[in-house]
Amino acid sequence: MHVPAAGLRPLVRGRVLESSDIEPERTTNFGHVFTARPRLLLEPASAEDVAAAIRFARSEGLSVSVRGAAHSQSHVAISDGGILIDMRAMGRIGPVARGASSVEVDAGAIWRDVVRTVLPHGLAPPILTNNLSVTVGGTVSTAGVGVASHRFGTQGDQVEEIEVVTGAGEIRSCGPDREPDLFWAVIAGLGQVGVITRARLRLRAVRPMTRTYYLLYDDVRRFMEDTRSAMDSGRWDHLESWASPSPQGTKPVSGRRQVFARWFFPFHPTVEFDAGSPPDDRALLDGLHPYDHLYTDDLPILDFFERLEPVFDLWKRGGTWGHVHPWMETVLPWERTPDVLEAVLPDLPPSILVGGHVLLWPAKGSTSRSRLFRRPDGENLMGFGILPAVPAPYWEEAKPMLENASRLCVAMGGKRYLSGYVAFDEEEWREHYGDAWPLFVEAKQRWDPDGILNPGFVPLRAAAPARKA
Repeated sequence: MHVPAAGLRPLVRGRVLESSDIEPERTTNFGHVFTARPRLLLEPASAEDVAAAIRFARSEGLSVSVRGAAHSQSHVAISDGGILIDMRAMGRIGPVARGASSVEVDAGAIWRDVVRTVLPHGLAPPILTNNLSVTVGGTVSTAGVGVASHRFGTQGDQVEEIEVVTGAGEIRSCGPDREPDLFWAVIAGLGQVGVITRARLRLRAVRPMTRTYYLLYDDVRRFMEDTRSAMDSGRWDHLESWASPSPQGTKPVSGRRQVFARWFFPFHPTVEFDAGSPPDDRALLDGLHPYDHLYTDDLPILDFFERLEPVFDLWKRGGTWGHVHPWMETVLPWERTPDVLEAVLPDLPPSILVGGHVLLWPAKGSTSRSRLFRRPDGENLMGFGILPAVPAPYWEEAKPMLENASRLCVAMGGKRYLSGYVAFDEEEWREHYGDAWPLFVEAKQRWDPDGILNPGFVPLRAAAPARKA
């Protein structure tokens, strides 16, 4: 079926590209696992453009996929023969009034730009992802977690109101207390029922300086005791942690010798403070028992928020940014986390982490109200992510290892975080969403009646669109 761009162009103010004019980088995403070429690409100028494109797609029997910064790894932010809407064209950030506690932004706004707009007013979003080069709409549609999630939940929990274009082509405004069923189907909803075009984000007051304590642990259980103590104390504004390998030699793994490592656990608790009034180190660290206290670092708050930019720049200059990124991210029950780490890490080759890392993030299960951000029951949770950069020729070799780690995490009661590489079948998707699955399906059928939005990832069912010959 040939659908010329001329059919869509008169309906929108934004730019429309034919398939042959679309750059290769917009046919894949950060994961570089999947490639797909859209039939048309729209750079919208407004919510009305998005609505017009969706109505046009319905009339022509086309699917619609949405792309922000495309920092995803599954069949997300790409389109196979449909219309791809690149939301980066809508990046407006509203003014910040005196005494404001929120800011209105377009869904294509980059978090770094949001931070730099509001920070001169002594404000910041409560939750920031480690990578600030992603869009507001993209992370809110996934959930959005960060080093303050133990206090504030997800980025989706900080949204006061959203404007969304449903799969029926209707522009709607909703919030937690106004059309909450639509709102909570969009927050962490993976773009399945609507396209976020605008969001009002809650802000919080921040202090101008931060102090980070670089603590190191050689035992996972002591590390977890201290991270739980840090969460419960209420002293810390940000909690960041990792698993770091120290290569030791080679050993047999699955019938072949590979490099193995002794694993350590860096823990970086951070507190904000006013210049001239530094924190009391002794009081803050009281009750923590690290293997070593390596370093204490004071940074202006903006530098702290952008602390990982030099790491990302190094990966880009070193070439690993362009490798395959089949990230395995999960949220684990607290009690099962040591068992998972002790089962997975000893046989994880350190070489897979060149251009990547193993991420850990302690969190509280009660801080998020999101219905579709699935996490285990329990007050204390641990995020665990194997975030590799795999050269393309080795992807098939690494794939079983990562998928086995995913299955183990799920078997231990974990829930996958869906920005990563997920290879679930339909039954696994039902298990992932559990009692929220019927609500998700009902929302899809209600607000995307033709089932055209963001196909190819979650197998949600709606009435199939009638395709034109």
